[in-house]
Amino acid sequence: MNNKNKKITFTLIKYIASLFFAVGIIYILFRNQDPVALVEKISEVEYKWIILSMFFGALAYVNRGLRWIVLIDALGYKSTKINSVSAVSIGYFTNMFIPRAGEISRCTALNRVEKIPVDKLFGTILIERVIDLAFLISLFLFTLILKFELIIQFFSELGSQNSDTNSESSFKYYLISSLLLFLVLTYFFLKKWITSTLFYEKIIEFIQGLKEGFKSIKKMKQKTVFWFHTFSIWIMYFLMTYICFQSIPETTHLTISDGLFLLVLGGIGMVIPTPGGVGSYHAIVMIGLSVLGVGTIVLSDNGDPSNPALLFPTIVHISQTLVAIIMGSIGLLMLLISKKKINNE
Repeated sequence: MNNKNKKITFTLIKYIASLFFAVGIIYILFRNQDPVALVEKISEVEYKWIILSMFFGALAYVNRGLRWIVLIDALGYKSTKINSVSAVSIGYFTNMFIPRAGEISRCTALNRVEKIPVDKLFGTILIERVIDLAFLISLFLFTLILKFELIIQFFSELGSQNSDTNSESSFKYYLISSLLLFLVLTYFFLKKWITSTLFYEKIIEFIQGLKEGFKSIKKMKQKTVFWFHTFSIWIMYFLMTYICFQSIPETTHLTISDGLFLLVLGGIGMVIPTPGGVGSYHAIVMIGLSVLGVGTIVLSDNGDPSNPALLFPTIVHISQTLVAIIMGSIGLLMLLISKKKINNE
């Protein structure tokens, strides 16, 4: 098997494992839910807050696109604001279906209209990853300090509870089984992939891209603009979660620090390689809300959809999925118009 076939095979296996993992978590979380009752419960939320959350989510796309222009400019290339934001939107849309493929589609989409080399663009995305990871880790440590006692108290109480109930035992069994199976499959195929030449090629490619990214930081002419959009991205992420607290009665009392706590957990849930964070986001935010005393992680066997710990992440995830679809569709349309304009010229 040549390197190209190995790459295709590994990508396919990785996607199937990711999809299986997402479906497994969704099944565990919603297996006892009455779909009609769940839809009715969602229809009762305050939609004005959901729409406002979607607006903040869309602004994060715009900030990311405008920040990207600064990095591109540092490499000596130019891109219009519309094309940059459109390419970012397409990347988010792609990630809904294929985890981590958004970066590639984002670079390819912009390359089609601006003719900027894909490897250069990918280098700027690598530095974006490093910066965003640094922000996520910083927020995690900060919220860990703020919520440390509450987290310890939660796990102490959880350990003292009777864990023999059918719902909790079933939940733990399926969750642990899914995690173990996912890890075993990932290890098995990753081990084979590491021994191939493709692995070393990827390492070299990654290092080269990282170098280009750091070079772009040093060459930036608009450092203030870059950091403004970086902070703005995370402020928008926070607001699109925090504002949704007002959408259901059970979460209206939560504070700003609670919002930061759920923002970090949600970020971790989206980093886990499932399509669009499906399942992983729901599960980790549900656990986070139960830590805050909202709802429970013990799943109901009677089909009751009223558990706010599960309802809240479902609402947030659906709203941001709609943002990805809307922004991605608009982005695709704008790039097609730009491409047609370039061809005519």
